[in-house]
Amino acid sequence: MNKDIQVKLLGKKMTRREFLQFAGSSILILFGLSNIIAFINHTQKAGEATAVETAKASNGFGSRRFGA
Repeated sequence: MNKDIQVKLLGKKMTRREFLQFAGSSILILFGLSNIIAFINHTQKAGEATAVETAKASNGFGSRRFGA
């Protein structure tokens, strides 16, 4: 039965838009929407953390308050 579905999907005529919608939905189903959102959030948080760590780690001239 799986082979019939595969032949049916690959043999179907579709426009470019329909193909892109099909490919996009297939990717979402394959990886899962929650995994994609978690990956995006993780990369954004990692970028923010490195910026904060860089600001804290600077020990050069003028990095501390005057008189501290």
